[in-house]
Amino acid sequence: MAHQQSKISYRCISDTILKPPGERELDIRWKNTFKTLGPGIRYALIALVSFSVAHYLTLHVLSTPHYTPVGALWATITGTVVLADTYSSTVAKARLQVLGGLVGAITGFIYLSFFPFSILGMTVMIILVVSLCQVTKLSGYSPGAALNLAVILIFSSINPELAPITNSGLRLLEMAIGCSVAIIVARFLPVLPDEPVMNVLHSP
Repeated sequence: MAHQQSKISYRCISDTILKPPGERELDIRWKNTFKTLGPGIRYALIALVSFSVAHYLTLHVLSTPHYTPVGALWATITGTVVLADTYSSTVAKARLQVLGGLVGAITGFIYLSFFPFSILGMTVMIILVVSLCQVTKLSGYSPGAALNLAVILIFSSINPELAPITNSGLRLLEMAIGCSVAIIVARFLPVLPDEPVMNVLHSP
């Protein structure tokens, strides 16, 4: 990855040097502007797309708009958390988040099949599921497992009539939506690498 970024950087420098001075300055200013606005645009796209898709999904499954903001919020949070500067890093973070979320979804389904939501129960289950991840050498799954489990249990207190399998499945799908959107954004809207091109403006 470092070699690839180095190739991109040298190519950008070469392209900049070969351009006429006017185009050279405009090109560098455009890149600096994009580097300033780019991160905000990336997160905004994740929020827009994740929220919209998850909102539609939750509305379609539950047939009521009352609970859709919760699912849309969860997808947006997940996508924002896993987005990284590079595509490969985003994919790696998304993979851990989804697999950890799967562990949390299964645990949440089992718990809600026998017990209602309680703060004590949520605390104990988070300790158990994170400890399980640590013991099985899957510590990278811990954040996603704990987060999704907490969201599933808390949502059950908001809508206790919702079946545990539907609750757990929806939260996992919403997490997958956020991660998928983050991967797409990282792939097609990458962060521009740092380039020592500013001195080119002053070259003869």
